[in-house]
Amino acid sequence: MFVISRRAAALLAGMAMVVGLATSAWAQQEGVYTIPSYKFEAGPQLENVKIGYVTYGKLNDAKTNAVLLVPGTSSGRHWADDYVGPGKMYDTDKYFFIGVDVIGGGNSSQPSNGLGMDFPRYTIRDMVRTEYELVTKGLGLSGLLAVAGPSMGSFQGVEWGINYPTFMKGLVLIVPAARSDPHFYAIVDAVTGMITLDPAYRDGKYDQNPTEGIKRAGMIYFPWLFSDEYLQTLRAPEQYQAALMAFGTGWSKVWDANALRIRYEASRNHDASAPFGGDMKAALGRVQAKTLLLTSQTDRTIPAYLSRELLAGVKNAQYVEIPTIRGHLGGAAPLKGSAEEAYIAGKIRPFLDGL
Repeated sequence: MFVISRRAAALLAGMAMVVGLATSAWAQQEGVYTIPSYKFEAGPQLENVKIGYVTYGKLNDAKTNAVLLVPGTSSGRHWADDYVGPGKMYDTDKYFFIGVDVIGGGNSSQPSNGLGMDFPRYTIRDMVRTEYELVTKGLGLSGLLAVAGPSMGSFQGVEWGINYPTFMKGLVLIVPAARSDPHFYAIVDAVTGMITLDPAYRDGKYDQNPTEGIKRAGMIYFPWLFSDEYLQTLRAPEQYQAALMAFGTGWSKVWDANALRIRYEASRNHDASAPFGGDMKAALGRVQAKTLLLTSQTDRTIPAYLSRELLAGVKNAQYVEIPTIRGHLGGAAPLKGSAEEAYIAGKIRPFLDGL
């Protein structure tokens, strides 16, 4: 059920399903959909699973212009805010966009609700299955125009294409892959290790979020997000220090440590070929949607060879290299007003228009 209520009523009630934030045709509308019971891929079952989301734009009468925006590993439903609006990368003059908090963070069910590290270990496929419940039962849609997202969002997009091959016409996969590899395992294992070394972490049974461990975990991740060429531009000590601490500081403000650990484990362990006995060709052969692959050749988080694996396996795929020295973030989070943002928008807008 999709209900719109006034902000005042929502504040008084405290539990409104959807809160209207503004009144223009492309304004954000916040919501939470509850799945009565969900069984995870690994086996556990959880009652009243909440999935947070936000919508932008206007759904047309035929309900054929909806695009699901799925986030990267440490992002949430608002990851695309800077790129959504009239005439922007995600153009609200034409399309209805749904940003989602995948299970485990944001306004969705997550470890800090009480289970801590006992929260079910969810997979990318669990994310997609709960998103499907949101889109079909929560929002009443029988199909999507497209699914779009960067990094872990591309993992989700691939799983949408494999598990629901006729549900959407297009996939926009940014800095994409269909699986993680051992070098990403090493990144995540180091990040996790740093969080757990914080004495305040207390084996995940902390009373206060161990933010110092989270900040230092971000320092480990920092050099993998950019290229060597980009790092050479950080010549002033204060500029380097700010960049070094930015990612971990951002994590510490919005992420619970257990939620962050479990979320990155989901990305670390992803392999779209797993349900197919390790046969990636068989897995990707199920994808029917027209696919746009936007890759960064300077990406050290998701190396280009993993993106090329998608190109080799998806039947109807267009492969584009983003001209950027900002590595993974040059595609996953292009700077507002930058040439890389304009380039990516210049590929996405005509792709959506052609679906």
